[in-house]
Amino acid sequence: MKKLLGTMMIGAAIMLGGCESKTEPVAESGDTVIINFAGFLGNEQFEGGTAENFPLKLGSGQFVPGFEDQLIGTKKGEEKDVNVTFPENYYPNLAGKDVVFKVKIVDIQK
Repeated sequence: MKKLLGTMMIGAAIMLGGCESKTEPVAESGDTVIINFAGFLGNEQFEGGTAENFPLKLGSGQFVPGFEDQLIGTKKGEEKDVNVTFPENYYPNLAGKDVVFKVKIVDIQK
């Protein structure tokens, strides 16, 4: 009986070991995320607010305040709506406006 239990426990351990899942890395401040994005003011996509395979270093302050912070914790392949308000001193047709960027995380570089 002891041998049978021992054999069963070893078999179970081997099976569980093979079932370990690799967790996808999440984006952290300092990482570079490769993103596709499109900006919308209401239901209208606005000019100049779209890019594909854009490398963005999180925490660099390269984008409108609040944009980069909302990408922290995302995973590769994730799609996210990023809501921001453009600063008052921005392009006249977007200054002070609330917009939504539809973002897809293409890759995360640690």
